[in-house]
Amino acid sequence: MELPILKPWQRRLAYGLFVALAFLFALQRTFPSEAVKERLVLAAAAQGWQLSMDDIGPGGFPGVRATGVILEAQDGARILVDELDASLRLWPLLLGRRGVSFDARLYDGRVKGIAEVGRGTSRLALEASGIDLARAAALKKATGLDLAGTLSADLDFTLDDRDASKSSGHADLEVRRAALNGGTLQLPTMGGGLTLPRLALGAVTGHAVLKDGKATLERLEVRGEDVEASADNLYCVLQPRLEYAPLYGSARVKLAEAFLARPGASGFKSVLELALAQARRRDGSYGFQVYGTLGHPQARPAPQ
Repeated sequence: MELPILKPWQRRLAYGLFVALAFLFALQRTFPSEAVKERLVLAAAAQGWQLSMDDIGPGGFPGVRATGVILEAQDGARILVDELDASLRLWPLLLGRRGVSFDARLYDGRVKGIAEVGRGTSRLALEASGIDLARAAALKKATGLDLAGTLSADLDFTLDDRDASKSSGHADLEVRRAALNGGTLQLPTMGGGLTLPRLALGAVTGHAVLKDGKATLERLEVRGEDVEASADNLYCVLQPRLEYAPLYGSARVKLAEAFLARPGASGFKSVLELALAQARRRDGSYGFQVYGTLGHPQARPAPQ
């Protein structure tokens, strides 16, 4: 049986495929795991994080797969990632942008998306599903609240480093079976914080948009058997370090009478009546002014 005679362009294509397959095979056999690990550790340290991992190896082309990843901040907050796949995005490289796609499994859920950095702009787009907030110790440390529930999110932000007014994007989140298992709400006007009891928050939904140099939370609603809450005109002004972006807005919280009538809530009800009397509305809700920064939000009672 005679082999078919390939045309010149077919031979070039075959040679190219052979070289690509040979390269992938060689990469699989000679992947520089330790060198890549050290580079990632140094990159994380430059951003103020301490990075460690159980194992790292080749993943999607060209990419890596790591397991047992731990990110720890200087304040002790830790993020645990069971498995992480990351690979370079080749098309953005041709356009002068550095990009990576990622797929992480953490807290019984999954987060996948892309991150890109270009000439004066950066983009983050991700989808999260099935995230168990009760396992996210870093969230508790950052907020002081012991939250529970299953988080889903969809966000896509493009930030312009030179002109914040050109930044754009949106974010949507949903928490099912949300609950507050305790914690402290910081109220400086009370000389400290307000210790919170367990609250069934039910369904939590939110929608935010990024436009004209501001990130505005257009909708945040909490509807549960123990509490109803919402935020009004809550926004932050963008700046290079988002953690310190100024935060402004207001919020309203209304506790169910059935919750306040519980035997264990009598002490909490007394605190509300004494400390938050000026913030009580005619419908029985309490108003708060939200301020501080995006990384360190605070609230104080707001007279009607």
